[in-house]
Amino acid sequence: MSPETITIHKPVEGFVHEYAPRMTAFEFKNKEAQSQKVLLFIGGLTDGLLTVPYLPDLSAGLDKIGWTLVQILFTSSYMGWGTGSLERDAYEIGLLVEYLRSERGGSRDRVVLMGHSTGCQDTIQYLAKYAPKEPTKQVDGGILQAAVSDREAIFHELQEQGKGWEDLEELNALARSYVSEGRAYEVLPTKYSDLFLGAPINAYRWLSLATKLGDDDFFSSDLTLKDNKQTFGMVTRPIMVLNSENDQFYPDYVDKQALMTQWKSATPEEFWSPHSGLIPGALHNIGPGSAPDAVSWTVDRVCKFCMDLE
Repeated sequence: MSPETITIHKPVEGFVHEYAPRMTAFEFKNKEAQSQKVLLFIGGLTDGLLTVPYLPDLSAGLDKIGWTLVQILFTSSYMGWGTGSLERDAYEIGLLVEYLRSERGGSRDRVVLMGHSTGCQDTIQYLAKYAPKEPTKQVDGGILQAAVSDREAIFHELQEQGKGWEDLEELNALARSYVSEGRAYEVLPTKYSDLFLGAPINAYRWLSLATKLGDDDFFSSDLTLKDNKQTFGMVTRPIMVLNSENDQFYPDYVDKQALMTQWKSATPEEFWSPHSGLIPGALHNIGPGSAPDAVSWTVDRVCKFCMDLE
């Protein structure tokens, strides 16, 4: 969920890893030696390599504290998300974590996940639901940046068109009819893609994103503390939430600070990072239009969180 503008103006050096057949990840090149401590970045819907503008700055900040940034590319990258699922994403993230901990992948001894936008769902899914038992697939913590409800973002888009909840329910009803007819993985009509981010989307993924307590519905403002305890309450690793103060994908009625307070209440006290907070003046991906120091503020918090795990 990012505006279409060029935001990275210099070539970025790094290393491409094939962590599974035909699946790659990009490791940013450090000025110092590549590190055994890795922050694994997971983009949101439509994101791909370097489409999130703050990544070069984040890489430079991590380099200074002896960490390395790696960005995953997986089946859901770019336009692949519309026929995917959080389960598939978590499985593929697990393949990369296992690779990074292997000798071929550099024998990394720290791996922290950082999700942006819908990558935040992937991070919670990995920590709380996928929760691999194999030591080689386990991670040391998770960061959520721009944890926005896709359901409310879809509603916000409908609002921009002068429509409302009844229109969303009409769209959901057609998708439910596909599921009831055994067509859950069949692509929906183009009006769904035209409304939300342009990718072909099947009935299952639409309902996962657009219905209350769908498989992707972790961050909506109308979820209860009990609902949040099924996600945030299940994490067994440290977690930090950095939401954007001026995130344009939140409807106006959402109180971002109150929402974060509820998530904190749902999370085991020992795992909620004190570095969590709203990024001052930041838009969704901390890109153009954000406050001048929003990126540096974010990088500082991420580095503090990572250093706490050493």
